[in-house]
Amino acid sequence: MTDLLTVQNLKVSYPTRTGVIEAVRGVSFTLGKERLGIVGESGSGKSQTGRAIMGLTPKHGIVSADKLDFNGIDLLAASAKQRRRLRGKRIAMVLQDPKYSLDPVMSIGRQICETLRTHENVGKAEARDRALAMLEAVQIRDPKRVFDLYPHEVSGGMGQRAMIAMMLIADPELLIADEPTSALDVTVQLDVLRIMDRLVSERGMGLIFVSHDLRLVSSFCDRVIVMYAGKVVEELKASELKNARHPYTQGLLNCMPQIGESRHPLPVLDRKPEWAA
Repeated sequence: MTDLLTVQNLKVSYPTRTGVIEAVRGVSFTLGKERLGIVGESGSGKSQTGRAIMGLTPKHGIVSADKLDFNGIDLLAASAKQRRRLRGKRIAMVLQDPKYSLDPVMSIGRQICETLRTHENVGKAEARDRALAMLEAVQIRDPKRVFDLYPHEVSGGMGQRAMIAMMLIADPELLIADEPTSALDVTVQLDVLRIMDRLVSERGMGLIFVSHDLRLVSSFCDRVIVMYAGKVVEELKASELKNARHPYTQGLLNCMPQIGESRHPLPVLDRKPEWAA
């Protein structure tokens, strides 16, 4: 399997008045046309890793890596103009909550068409037809009606589907999904995951699925990277996550609720200083 993305020794830091905050510390992994899960607690560096790949790290942040290569393109050496051409066209990112990701003063259809016309030379009529087809592909029942709605007029699940449609409209090769189901009901979560799974399989894309839900990642992804304090502490097949060896991963698994089992008091993760070393 040819690697679509290669990340070697990725670091993201933020200078502050009290010192430098190291958000990502030497993360390395490769990605082919597969589903890679990145899990860990809040603040472990999952989202910062995804944003660094996208080129969306804030200006005061410092990004470095021995290698950050996307399909033969050196992302660190790429100019701002090259990065803008890649974003949305070849690399796309679905963010956590559509309420904060979608423009509140633009209709959903207009936002999807804008994404397509930014990267492809198509007319308004063709852009509308392709946007409607994409809304139908993410299982929105009445795409013509939703096309003209504004983000505040749709539910969270429908807003997330619209966001996925907007990110996939230009046929990207790599999709980064940053906790795309965390703000959704359980039944809606399953619908969104099924949509993403089908589209990724049909289009032969690479997927980075960022989440804190180990059970979800173990059933949805092919491989899993576990992050703690900005570092990768373990990497294994998703199907073997329950057999994880690192005590941090074992602690996260132990904290998950167990059906039919009384757990009082609830287990608490006992963090060790050496995990962050």
